[in-house]
Amino acid sequence: MPDTQPLARQARILVVDDEAINRKVLAAPLTREGHEVLLACDGTEALGLIERGGVDLVLLDVMMPGLDGFETCRRIREEMNNLTLPVVFVTSLEDRDSRVRGKSVGGDDFLTKPVDAIELSARVRNLLRVKAYHDLRLRQKELLEEELERTREQLLRADRLATLGTLASAVGHELSNILSVLQMTVGLIRQQAGQKLPAREKDLEKLDTVAKHVETHARQLLNFGRPGPQYAEKVDLREIVTQTLDMLNTAGKLKVITVETEMPKTPVAVEVNRARIEQVIVNLVGNAADALADVKARTRRIRVAVTESGGGRVTCRVEDNGCGVPADKLIVIFEPYYTTKPPGKGTGLGLPVVKNIVESYGGKVSITSREGEGTVVSFDLPLPRQAAG
Repeated sequence: MPDTQPLARQARILVVDDEAINRKVLAAPLTREGHEVLLACDGTEALGLIERGGVDLVLLDVMMPGLDGFETCRRIREEMNNLTLPVVFVTSLEDRDSRVRGKSVGGDDFLTKPVDAIELSARVRNLLRVKAYHDLRLRQKELLEEELERTREQLLRADRLATLGTLASAVGHELSNILSVLQMTVGLIRQQAGQKLPAREKDLEKLDTVAKHVETHARQLLNFGRPGPQYAEKVDLREIVTQTLDMLNTAGKLKVITVETEMPKTPVAVEVNRARIEQVIVNLVGNAADALADVKARTRRIRVAVTESGGGRVTCRVEDNGCGVPADKLIVIFEPYYTTKPPGKGTGLGLPVVKNIVESYGGKVSITSREGEGTVVSFDLPLPRQAAG
């Protein structure tokens, strides 16, 4: 019955032996089968050829001057960290200790001299199939990792766009109020002009104030909407928190909410992407503000604290006294698209994105909540090594 197993592609096989006749004997049947054969006369030359890449299998003599076969194989596995390249020892040694030693340094198989051409062909074919399988799995793993990274970036962008839309809606409401002031002030100035009177100073000041409000809204929306550099940079976490709270306040997200902050007096340097951490703060403080929407019986409060937590780490804590989250919902709170908000009020991406971003920098996110009393979400980040301790 013919062999129906898929055969690996024609391979580059490295034959290593200090005797030219032995190299010729091993190379001949491999060349007839269509393989490309590389020749090396010692272990040092073999390592150089392997280092260049493209070798699919090594036939390695054991007894060679200089680097013997065992040491050559050990260097392939340990120093070159090449764990999937098949290595077959070709040796006249038949004692058990030699075979045990060969296995201990990472050898895959043994052929005994004089080598039978049929046995050589079968061993090479089988090991090339194994290598092709490992290469396929490695490529599939790389493709999966690439796809996961693309999905992660899409999730981050989707959440950022959704958050930007929410902020833009809030800013639109604020701009509507500003427009009323602008229209009233322009009407007064027009009335004064109709009477051939100069504009009043207080009206001009109002126009200046309106212009500054519009400029602030535009700048903050543009800053938050910018893609930002993808590399990490050393930034002051206190500054990111403060500026993000200012933006949310200007956008009207924190109206009728008392916001308290606790910050160290000195800079807290973290090595992160500024835009990503802004996204984290916007999500957490925005969620806290939403949780306070229906609170009537007590003062609505959000407290944001940045503290160095020891062990070379810094913690940011966002606490509210809002509606809280039921205990049975906490176990799924970080699942994508899960949300406790009413339909149309949330995407269910905020907390998964927060977790994704924080963990990408070696941090952790935690949440505690009591229904009807409030929620605390904390995340920590490592401090740069020179700042740790």
